Amino acid sequence: MMTPSGLFFFRLKRNIKEQAKAWSSVLDWTVLLYILVPAILVFGGLYREIWLETPKWAAGVPWFLLLSIVLFLIMAFGVRIRIFVDEADRLFLLQQSRWLKQLKRYGMIYSFLMQALVLVPPFLVALPFLVGVEQAKLKEIGAAYLYSLLFAMLMSMTIHMLAGMFRKWRLIVMEAIVLLIGAAAYVYPILTLKPEASIFGEALAGAAVLLIIVVIVYLRRPIQFETEVKNERSARLSSTELLMSQVIERKPVMKLKKPLFMRRSGRLFKKSDTGTIIAELRIIAFIRSLSTLRIGLGFLSVTTGALIAVPASAGFALIGGFLFLIVPWLRAQWEQWRNEEFVGQFPWNTADMFAGLRISRFWLLLPNMMIWSAVAGFRLLGLWAVLPSMVACVLIWRVAHTREWRRPALKAEASNAGRD
Repeated sequence: MMTPSGLFFFRLKRNIKEQAKAWSSVLDWTVLLYILVPAILVFGGLYREIWLETPKWAAGVPWFLLLSIVLFLIMAFGVRIRIFVDEADRLFLLQQSRWLKQLKRYGMIYSFLMQALVLVPPFLVALPFLVGVEQAKLKEIGAAYLYSLLFAMLMSMTIHMLAGMFRKWRLIVMEAIVLLIGAAAYVYPILTLKPEASIFGEALAGAAVLLIIVVIVYLRRPIQFETEVKNERSARLSSTELLMSQVIERKPVMKLKKPLFMRRSGRLFKKSDTGTIIAELRIIAFIRSLSTLRIGLGFLSVTTGALIAVPASAGFALIGGFLFLIVPWLRAQWEQWRNEEFVGQFPWNTADMFAGLRISRFWLLLPNMMIWSAVAGFRLLGLWAVLPSMVACVLIWRVAHTREWRRPALKAEASNAGRD
């Protein structure tokens, strides 16, 4: 006789078989063996050498900060709550509330175990650096893992409940607020993980209490069946979509809808050269895309929290590291936008496209530069240094981009003159 637990494990087993079939269709075991064995030997030997002797370059890396950023990104975009419901359950299980509650409980436990597994590899990779460079004890690292696990489950359950309470742009706004608050609430206690610091113990206890409250609320809330079916379908097809994305050309469905921001496409700048117009189009497209805007705001929140946590003397140096991380992402977003059908149909000049890239990058990162420099200046010299720090950083940012804009223009003029 079928029971709620039997139904859950039956569907879990079916899901594992489906994922295994999807991956086995593209990964032959002999080829996989040829890849895994050398990888284990090479990376295993490298990992052993790092344990025996810490590299010199590792001494200048803030490993707790780097690990906390990686872990928070995993929490924000990683494991989600799954209860393994099917479309046909609306005919049978909707009348069986007890069965649905049991599926919710088993799904919560399954998600907790998956979170525990997903968080292990980052800690294993960073373990020799945390012990050798940060001089952290295993007890402190274990406490950081426990706090990360509790916080990851808290984030997953909160976002899962928001998906059943809000729709469309309201859901995106609420998720962004949760990510902004969660970034500060997670990164700062991890950076204060020291034996003499009491804030981490308070944060760990607070996360445990808050998780208990969220679990009670989650179990008492009625199931949002349509949302759960949609999430389950997306999770089951994620591997297949990933594998087939490079084989089958995706034809997006055209949807006409009014944007949330910048509904009137007016001019942003006074200049009318082609590079400036391209930059305007890219900035408007960036702000109108809630997905890119959410990632940008999440990165700004995490980095600002990092500036507050690190020593004041390292603030301005850390800004350069932030640029090193975000500029490649902006370049990838630019390439995706540039290759869109509407933008790609015009015969843009290479120099104009280069100028548009630089101009749009300057203005898109200008708010980040102002906030970073204000926080770094305030922590270093106090309130009176906020405005001078902002002005200095903005001027440096402007001069760097002005020189980059002129170089491609001069090269293009020289090449055109040579052709003539």
